[in-house]
This record gives sequence, C-alpha cells and structure tokens, in this order.
Amino acid sequence: MSMTSIEITHTVTRAGSALGFALFIGTWAFLFFKHKRKFTALKKKKYLVPYGWGLGVMVLSSACTGGLLGMVSGFTTGAGNQGGTLASKGMVGGEGAVAVAQQGQLSYSGSWIALIIFALACAFCWFAKNMGERLLMASGAVTGATWGLSISLGGVAAFTGVPLANWIGGLLIG
Repeated sequence: MSMTSIEITHTVTRAGSALGFALFIGTWAFLFFKHKRKFTALKKKKYLVPYGWGLGVMVLSSACTGGLLGMVSGFTTGAGNQGGTLASKGMVGGEGAVAVAQQGQLSYSGSWIALIIFALACAFCWFAKNMGERLLMASGAVTGATWGLSISLGGVAAFTGVPLANWIGGLLIG
C-alpha cells in the first residue's frame, strides 16, 4: 500500500480498527470531560443521534458492493486504515496490517435502504444546527467505517445492521 494515495477498500486492518476504536473513545471522553465528568450528558439525543447515524450509515454503506455508497465508504475505510498505520508506526511501533473485517453484503433491496439512509444523513448534515453535530456525524462515520466493521465488539453494528437492512428492504421493496 502506497502512502501517497488512499486505497479504496472495504477490508479493515487491525490498525484501522484501532484508529476507529481510539476515535470512539476519544469522542465520548471529550464529551464526558466537557460536561464536568457526568455520564448523564452522554445520554443526550443531541450527541447520540448524529454519532449513531454516522456510524450506521457507514456500516451499511460498506456492505454495498459498488456505486456511490461503495466509493464513499471504501475511501473512508482506506483512509482509516492508512491513518491507523501511520499512528501505529509512530506510537506503538508496528503496522497492524492484518485484515480483521467481517464481510456481509447487502441485497439489492437492502442497498436501497442504505441509499435512503445515506441521503437522509446528508440532509441531516446539511441542515445541522451547528458544526458540533457535523463533527459528531463525521466521527461516527469514520468509526463505523473502521471499528464498526471489525470482528471485535465494534463489529456488532455490522453483524446486526446488515441483516436488518436486508430484512427491511425485503419487506418494503421486495
């Protein structure tokens, strides 16, 4: 993998998964300390909705095999892998280039559900009240495209979200 360009991929490496996990912990730790170390602040919908939406959109987009959703999620996953590799080399002294992704794919109907959710997320981001909501959505998206696809605890989103989208798509579209 060349460090000059970002590879479009849907396979998360261990370094990418670690970066997504660090971003997950860092985002929620920042909010925890910002609100004077109160866990009740983390339960607010104004934080959970944008973050969860970004995470869910990228998990579903990564299960699309091609098209716009595949390009966006593949670029985000590739950027996360590359960022994780750079951070790993500098911070822990390793590359972490081992693939740790689980590969679930959306059906045709499930892909349309993912496209609709992606369009709604773009509208949410466009009409967001402030930059904080956009940043939370972006943080959730990078986490979803990296740690959310791994075979670790973060992969629960992919393990449950992809079959759920396929089922809903089958019910609504056919």
